[in-house]
Amino acid sequence: MENERKQFDFLSSIIMFALSVYVILAGIGIYHKAGKLFYVSPALVPTMLGFMLCLLSVILFLSSIQDGGISVRIAEVKSYFSGILKDKNTMRMLIGVLLMALYTFVLLDLLPFWLSTFLFMLLLMFFLDAGSLTKILVITVLCSALIVLLFQVCFRVPLP
Repeated sequence: MENERKQFDFLSSIIMFALSVYVILAGIGIYHKAGKLFYVSPALVPTMLGFMLCLLSVILFLSSIQDGGISVRIAEVKSYFSGILKDKNTMRMLIGVLLMALYTFVLLDLLPFWLSTFLFMLLLMFFLDAGSLTKILVITVLCSALIVLLFQVCFRVPLP
């Protein structure tokens, strides 16, 4: 149990370090856009939090590699992920997340809302084997049309 905690601490520290670098760089970007002195700009708090997160992630990293070193932790993380990727349910979840990312970051930018929603629902329901192709098409058309009708027409909410 202790090794498993060390393994997750190791992985978490790497992820938090990357997040802290992003927060620090975003804070510096805010500082440059604000054009004020650093200590009165809106970048002060995010940058300080980024540095604190960076410091704490380094402390967690050093704590996680005390028994065995980096090579042992990397081997444990590799074996953990190789076991997870062989699991059918995990792979289905990852593909579902990829479909959502495709919808959010690609389809909504390239196509009108109704068409991208239709394609996303069609792909997701087909992937999840939600029924026959006819049933999937009918549900997808009805849902997409009702979303547009309800929100855009009735509530006058501008859709992306």
